[in-house]
Amino acid sequence: MDGHSIARLDAVPPRRHDHRVRRVSRDYALLRRLDHLLVDSDGATRLVEIVCDETETPMPRLRFHARRSPFTGMTEAPRWVVREMQRQRGANPIPDLSRVPEQGAIRLGRSTTLMTVAHELGHHLVHYHEPVGTPDHGNRWVHRFDQAAGIVHDAVDSDPGAVGQAPSRSRG
Repeated sequence: MDGHSIARLDAVPPRRHDHRVRRVSRDYALLRRLDHLLVDSDGATRLVEIVCDETETPMPRLRFHARRSPFTGMTEAPRWVVREMQRQRGANPIPDLSRVPEQGAIRLGRSTTLMTVAHELGHHLVHYHEPVGTPDHGNRWVHRFDQAAGIVHDAVDSDPGAVGQAPSRSRG
């Protein structure tokens, strides 16, 4: 993965959607392993590029925040998805959709776990490859989460020298 170092985390907090992911995921053990690996914003950007390239999905706008936990992220739907969701619901249109990112956006911490990167990419893939209105944390999302996690794992695994070079960090 172009020499980006990845730190190992000893402990991680419980995840909100763990019950569904555990039940539906094709490789839950892989997802848990990715939750113990921390990458910086440059590494996360490279991984998002790789996943988007391999899945033929437009690249979202990436935003990194110093105060965001490595275990949380946020995905914003692309402008066309927001417009279509408004149409389907019969809602009043947002007067200025120019503030909605055209290709969508993902917000992450300046350092984030590989599982969080894959989680948010799962949402981004759902926006582009599943019907509008697909549930945020439903079974289709878990399958896209698995897809993103597999690509992230392969990208990191293809450069074993990048793993373990940074100091280990633990969450208390």
